[in-house]
Amino acid sequence: MRPIVTPVEMREIDRTSSVTEAELIERAGAAVARSAVRMLGGRYGRRVVVIAGPGNNGADGRVAARHLRAQGVAVTIIDVGATPPDTALVQDLVARADLIIDAAYGTGLRSDYFGPDPGDTPVLAVDIASGLDGSTGVRRGRPMSATRTVTFAAAKPGHLLCDGAGWSGDVEVVDIGLDVTSASIFLLTDDDVRAQWPRRPATAHKWNAAVWAIAGSPDMTGAPTLVSSAALRSGAGYVRLSVPSDDPASLRDVGPLEVVRSSLPESGWAAEVGDAERVAAMVVGPGLGRRPSLVDDLG
Repeated sequence: MRPIVTPVEMREIDRTSSVTEAELIERAGAAVARSAVRMLGGRYGRRVVVIAGPGNNGADGRVAARHLRAQGVAVTIIDVGATPPDTALVQDLVARADLIIDAAYGTGLRSDYFGPDPGDTPVLAVDIASGLDGSTGVRRGRPMSATRTVTFAAAKPGHLLCDGAGWSGDVEVVDIGLDVTSASIFLLTDDDVRAQWPRRPATAHKWNAAVWAIAGSPDMTGAPTLVSSAALRSGAGYVRLSVPSDDPASLRDVGPLEVVRSSLPESGWAAEVGDAERVAAMVVGPGLGRRPSLVDDLG
């Protein structure tokens, strides 16, 4: 599982770290520069605009600018803060850039932020796209939608929630030497689920993972389709679908093509379930309805 750290937790982690603030900023800025080079696909002749704020986020951006300049990238820094930059000038610089590094404001944003219109220029956000709330992911003002976000130590809730899920782009988590073992929130990943999924032995056959779904009715055919499709997608080797009905011919097309359909009468169907011991799991109920004959059998 991946740790998720709130802005409040991150500030405490920064405060108690044995690494100096200056060193953390240097490491963060260098990581941003490396990500920027990958996005640019090269160095010489590339033009980058860094929008840098007054705090540590802006400091990260300025360090990234220094590293990029040392590698031959043409970098323009736009300072934001007490004196707003000329809007027309900023838009002109942004329009001619190959990449925008958004280092205006991080998770400590306290007011709305109105960024320039990036147009088709890709945006690399430092820690979090300026204007996204680091705790909730809610947009404040008019942030620039990031193509990629480089964040440090751990992802933040604002990358995953609300607007942040669509405005953070690809989130790259960089280790800069901070201990996040105190995190209280974790993101369950596909790998975590995969590790818990039981492995099927080489000698397994279809009945070891067979499912019998008794579901649906003439008026409710969606439920049996959904449940049998889910069984197939979960890895069942065999899926039998039975929709209790006195007119089974009318239900022969219910469910996905791959299931084996087995008819059951509407009344007394429970007595017909004779070989249930052969299957590994049974699903009974979705969409059966409330007809007395069916309810009596369920009892």
